[in-house]
Amino acid sequence: MMKELQVKVGDVYDLTEEGIIAIERFKNDYNEISKPISSKDRDWHTKDISNLWIGMIVSIAVYQVASGLLVSGMSWVQALVTIVLGHTIVMGVAIALGHFGTKYGMNYPMLSKLVFGTKGMIFPSIIRGILGIFWFGVQAWIGGQAVHIIINTIYPSWQDLGFTSQFISFIIFWIINVYIAASGSKAVKVLEGISAPILLVLSLIVIIWGLNTANWSLDTLLNVEVLKAKGDISFWSLFWPALSAMIAFDGGIALSMPDFTRHCVNQRAQSIGQIISAPIMTGYISFVGICGTAGGFLAFGKEIWEPAILVGNFDSVLIRIIFSVFIIMAVLTTNVAGNLIPPVNIIATFIKGKIEYKYVAILTAALALLARPWDSLSSAYNLIFNVTQLLGALLGPISGIYLVAYLFEHKTEIDMVDAYRIDGGKYYYSKGWNIPVIILFVIFTTIIFVSRNIPQLNFIFNNAYVYGLTVTGIVYYLYVKLINNRR
Repeated sequence: MMKELQVKVGDVYDLTEEGIIAIERFKNDYNEISKPISSKDRDWHTKDISNLWIGMIVSIAVYQVASGLLVSGMSWVQALVTIVLGHTIVMGVAIALGHFGTKYGMNYPMLSKLVFGTKGMIFPSIIRGILGIFWFGVQAWIGGQAVHIIINTIYPSWQDLGFTSQFISFIIFWIINVYIAASGSKAVKVLEGISAPILLVLSLIVIIWGLNTANWSLDTLLNVEVLKAKGDISFWSLFWPALSAMIAFDGGIALSMPDFTRHCVNQRAQSIGQIISAPIMTGYISFVGICGTAGGFLAFGKEIWEPAILVGNFDSVLIRIIFSVFIIMAVLTTNVAGNLIPPVNIIATFIKGKIEYKYVAILTAALALLARPWDSLSSAYNLIFNVTQLLGALLGPISGIYLVAYLFEHKTEIDMVDAYRIDGGKYYYSKGWNIPVIILFVIFTTIIFVSRNIPQLNFIFNNAYVYGLTVTGIVYYLYVKLINNRR
């Protein structure tokens, strides 16, 4: 019966006409936004998913993280290894969950429904939405500062307005993001394809500038004081929480990969596209951050971890404008695809087509105004070791549950008709709630948050994402094995 309702095309599945008719016999949430993308309508290949990650990794946020680890006390080698290792580890989660999107053409909210239940999906959906909105606000503020520099360069009196000028610049950048998101996934694909090569070239210029400040000596550049480990700070006391923070940094994007991989023509495109671009580009943009920080120290005598502030130190009008545009493009490619679109898809799925997609994008972006991003960016240490760990506390347990549910409980086999039912079926669980999953999620998330305020348990919070994913995942795996053995 199941074969008649969904058919395999290569390594992906399509719903048949009979399958759609079967769905319509029940109460369902099948609509234009939630329906699977058929194999004939997919147009993302390896290069497209690679460009997506290049756009997200070649970002100001990763640059700031690299600079932030240096300012916090790591040497440049320690910071580079930590960042690349963290971003490589999270690729495992991204590829595994991306497999679901490619195989069935479904988005992240549908994965949440399959794992948590029709009603239980409210938990991961709200959390992912909050995280996306939060990061969207933070990165929109960074992009807004670049807009502020451009306007201030042209009209020097602009800065006399103080915070008001910064907030208006933020709103201008906010509008640009919303316009691109409201234009849909094809607009994101075009943006990634155009921006990625330009970003690579401009980031290379940062490396060249850094070398120029060091009289073209790489040895001199990489041995400036700011790139050396702080002698009074233990590397291991920084490494483990920093590694967990680096994994959590892209944890939200990894969680939402089905939103993007559902456009991929096959599994090879999504897996190869991710693994060949993310780790390499992470190392590259981190090195750019290292060179920018070292160059800033040599040129201006200051430890500058924010690129917008670094650009603002130049006297040249041309440099200020060109590199402010670089910052804007870098943030756009990350912010729209990685932060705004996932919560927009979540809200769009919940309202079931009652509001046009573009208006959902505007509504979602408006919520970011409540994020107060200027507080999160108050210092490098706060961003890396506090804000990111808080995000990891939310993302880790959910990620562990998703991996075990999809790979081991369902063994990647999904009934697409039942997936859209909201009144029964194998994914309805207990009246729409997958009680064991919800209990596990609440317990381990609570443990991580509580550990923050108990000195003896601080190691749990300092490794929030890793602890949440591994421990929650192991416990749920054992539960699944126990239930299967009883059947």
